[in-house]
Amino acid sequence: MIVKAYYSGGRIDVFDTDRMTDGVPQPGNLLTNYTLDLSDVNGESLWLCSYYYEAAQAYKDEKGPKGLPVARRRDGWSFLLADAEDMQRLNRVTVDGETVLAQIAGELVDVSALMWASEVADVLAPQIVQFQRLLESTGLGTIEDLGVPCNVLLEIASSGERSNEESSRF
Repeated sequence: MIVKAYYSGGRIDVFDTDRMTDGVPQPGNLLTNYTLDLSDVNGESLWLCSYYYEAAQAYKDEKGPKGLPVARRRDGWSFLLADAEDMQRLNRVTVDGETVLAQIAGELVDVSALMWASEVADVLAPQIVQFQRLLESTGLGTIEDLGVPCNVLLEIASSGERSNEESSRF
């Protein structure tokens, strides 16, 4: 994962989580989980946290749901990406080239949440509403066969009806 922080004045900080410089701090690491928690952004700081999954001989006999040994999650490290002074000049943050945080009207906006909401409203919900056409074209029998629980279809349909009723009042 590549995290880039863009600042007013032209400064760009690049953080590369793909290349650990020294594996010693996380012995037995099979998987690393990085967390960039945008809900923590309050104008004071931006942190990237790492957790790792330790594979140790002691866990070999403990079997998970698939019958495989379990690697345990361990706390790794916290990395300060932007301190309070940096936050004053932070314009945008990207993760692997996708904007996740942006300054709009003097406030930092969680763009990933905004993009999710937009995709649900503009792309996914309209596709689900067309479920009958999707079923016919794929040969599947029910909306659940498309990976969509029936209650999601019902909620979207009733939401559309409420929206139509509200727009007809204006």
